[in-house]
Amino acid sequence: MERKGGAKVEVGRGRGRPRKAFQEYLTDASGASVGHDDYVRSPGSAFLRYTVEAKNAVELCRLRFEKKNDGTYTKDSADSLQYIVAGMLPAIMGHFETYLRYLFGGMFDLSVYLQEFKIDQFLKDLSHRQQVSIDPLRLSAYRGRGAESVGLVLADSLHGWQWPECVNEYFTAFGIRRQLFSGDDCGQLNVLWQFRHSIVHTGGTLALPDAQRHSELVDLGTRKVVFEDRFVLEVARKMHRIVAMSTTALGKAFRAKLEPSVPVEELESVNGLFLVESPIPAWLPRTS
Repeated sequence: MERKGGAKVEVGRGRGRPRKAFQEYLTDASGASVGHDDYVRSPGSAFLRYTVEAKNAVELCRLRFEKKNDGTYTKDSADSLQYIVAGMLPAIMGHFETYLRYLFGGMFDLSVYLQEFKIDQFLKDLSHRQQVSIDPLRLSAYRGRGAESVGLVLADSLHGWQWPECVNEYFTAFGIRRQLFSGDDCGQLNVLWQFRHSIVHTGGTLALPDAQRHSELVDLGTRKVVFEDRFVLEVARKMHRIVAMSTTALGKAFRAKLEPSVPVEELESVNGLFLVESPIPAWLPRTS
């Protein structure tokens, strides 16, 4: 082990580049990256932009990978595409959970402007799913950061973001009486979350007990979770409808319960929270 520029560098026995520690491979983000600040401004827009970037990355591979004379992929190309497409889904669903947490956190921060919002009833409704408890160690990490969102701290303490029915209960706790996801949305999201679980936790195989939890997957137990090369494109396209319809409708219901005297700058925050834009506007459904 040698020290170079203040950092430890593992040097192999043979010649070649020095081996770096995992964290030393972190680099500057490109302009295509989506992160914290984007989700704070507009959770729905940030997530949809990520899905488009993910789709673009796969499409570049799909269009550029080597093909045979008959137009089909070579074996190496086909194998690589299956790995890339399947590996992209956990990243997309991770960003989808981030969208949910930031939307919930932003609504909690702005709930001070809701008419007849009672915090004790809100916490009671949340506790139907789990006991709300803030980890002191987690909270202490935000010391000295007065601008940190209290809502995000609360959202971070909740579990069940991978269960659409549970997410619906979290959002109805605001007293808006408008569920975030429809029954059809829940069905589609449950399938994606199960695929993600199978890729991450069961070696890319749809375990028989997991398949039997969902009517859409009940006959697919023990199948390997591999997808066609256009799968990510289809996920991105369908997520546009789900996120746009649910976020816009929730925002309309939220605004209807605002006090008349909300400051202009806070109204801008409300509008940004429920704004849904995309690099591919044609994928957005028409909403009233």
